[in-house]
Amino acid sequence: MYNISLKIADVIIKMQSRQPLQKPTEKEKKRMVSERFDNFTYKGSGKPDILIDIDVTDNLPQVKNTKPVFITYHFQDGKENWRLLKKSGKYIYKSPLEDKKQLMEVNKDFNRVSAHILSKNPKNAYDKELKDFIMKNNGLVWNTGDIIYDFLQVLLINYFAQRNEGIFTHSVGIMDIGGDGLLFSGKSGAGKSTTARIWHKDSKAMVLNDDRIIVRKGKGGFLMHGCPWHGDFNDYLKSRIESAPLKKMFFIHHAPKNIVRKLSQKEAFSLLYPSLFPTFWDKKRLGNIATFCMDLISKVPCYSLGFVNNKKVIDFVRSVK
Repeated sequence: MYNISLKIADVIIKMQSRQPLQKPTEKEKKRMVSERFDNFTYKGSGKPDILIDIDVTDNLPQVKNTKPVFITYHFQDGKENWRLLKKSGKYIYKSPLEDKKQLMEVNKDFNRVSAHILSKNPKNAYDKELKDFIMKNNGLVWNTGDIIYDFLQVLLINYFAQRNEGIFTHSVGIMDIGGDGLLFSGKSGAGKSTTARIWHKDSKAMVLNDDRIIVRKGKGGFLMHGCPWHGDFNDYLKSRIESAPLKKMFFIHHAPKNIVRKLSQKEAFSLLYPSLFPTFWDKKRLGNIATFCMDLISKVPCYSLGFVNNKKVIDFVRSVK
């Protein structure tokens, strides 16, 4: 049995298969292709919270009599990204993408998965080492990226919502030099990538992620966690597994000068909700997400932040009381 485990936001995910696991080639290592999720590899002895059994096949199984739950489309070309179906108390995740055709059977608790992915074509290998490995195993090989992008993100969104244990936010997460966590959220074009670049370049703080932050509740309050899915900020390649106690949330926009205003809970919720990844297809889970958010904004100060694109905003944010 070939297996690998990841730990993301304190959730242990074990992936296993009877078919060989493709490891990074020397060319990949030089290009640091795998470093986006290397930090999340888990080698401890903890019991997995999520177990994914992987079967690599030349033909995906046919699933009939399913009920469509949710379908996503790419915002640029309008083509389908993935769909969620339901059948007899379980969920089916299905991706039709040419280089990512797969079918996942998921239990109702989103912690057990039978994953079916297509065999690899050696013609698509980008170096000889990988091509030889694929040919040697008749294409019946898999790699962690097959599961991480994008299925695992969808699985964890549902896993947290099912248990009322956390949310995914479309945000920048900064762990400041004192260890405090600062969350910067905003609509597209509001300045999230700019914020990540400023803090990365002009402070000694750690950018946990420039696009996805997971927020969970810990014993001492709310924690924000880095994850393997990030945006177009390529000044760093290693995604961060670190977490930080969430002390302040800022809803950002560009402005002619740095200006901040504390928000009411109603204002904060109206700004936070659009940055989430809600489970529109399930009323109960959607309610859990809303409840979690209300608890979050009642305990963590929230601000509207207009900022100028220069390093002065760092000290400005740090001065906010």
